Amino acid sequence: MFIRKKFCKSLFILFAAAFLFCTNSFAKESEKATLTKEKPRMFWKISGTDKNGNPSVVYIQGTIHVGSKELYPLDKEVLDAFNNADRIAGELSKDDMQNMQFYAMRLVQESFLKADGKKVSACLSPEEIETMNSLLGSPQAFAMIDGAEPWVAALTLLEKTIQETTELTYEYSVDNYFLKLANDAARKVVGLDDIQVQIDILTFGTYEQQLTILKSSIKECSDEKSKEETRVELKALYDAYLAGDVEKLASISDASNESDIAEYGDFGEEYKKLVYDKRNEDWAKDIKEFLENGGSTFIYAGAAHWVGKNSVFDYLRKQGTIE
Repeated sequence: MFIRKKFCKSLFILFAAAFLFCTNSFAKESEKATLTKEKPRMFWKISGTDKNGNPSVVYIQGTIHVGSKELYPLDKEVLDAFNNADRIAGELSKDDMQNMQFYAMRLVQESFLKADGKKVSACLSPEEIETMNSLLGSPQAFAMIDGAEPWVAALTLLEKTIQETTELTYEYSVDNYFLKLANDAARKVVGLDDIQVQIDILTFGTYEQQLTILKSSIKECSDEKSKEETRVELKALYDAYLAGDVEKLASISDASNESDIAEYGDFGEEYKKLVYDKRNEDWAKDIKEFLENGGSTFIYAGAAHWVGKNSVFDYLRKQGTIE
């Protein structure tokens, strides 16, 4: 996905909630939609009425951005909701997902221009440079991205860490599963996010802030103790998702966010708000619109957005959309 997060929780990008807002020309008092946790893993249902007073429903499937064969088959209730939905929504639209390689190439090219001649290596210690060369396989591999902004090197290290610490892959991600289903059925998928939102997350921070994140990532990737902590955290997140343990997933995600904020201070808080809070609030507004438009909507998005503090469901309650 087009998401960069320091810890492995970044692999778990989003599931959505919905709400009801029903009015008529006689200023009828608005009703609240009902949120229920359904039996399938990380699956919710919001039942309400549309702007004409007819039944309206939004299904939310919390996803995980990497996975294994253990995740499948998905529950029949989930697949029926997907197949019968009037509209389907993911974190990004199907068109944006299919154009991801183009976006990535463009971003990296722009990153070299924005760096304006700066070299990441000039800001690293000899030990850090040696570690980068080792982790990326050769000095030549590091040299190819040395002139880009630090986020490019940090993302490269993250991908390397994922490959070395887990056998989970995007191929088996729940997001990829639903995208394939939509492609096979020639179904349209609308995006909860505009592509620019994800680009802003990926390229977050000033040059200096990106360097801070990169240096921390280098330390984590080179230190065996840190690598083991990453393995343990990813396994705990995956196990919680696999078991459908909402409370455990929320606890791990909240703790990881707090750790980021403690390490990076103000810009850690700013990053969290960009990745979670602002998007969750915007998604709640999208869900309101889906309900008002009527019919059924199926949303698949990262589970971390639907659990813990300031989840999409929290914003729906704050807005008075759900009970």
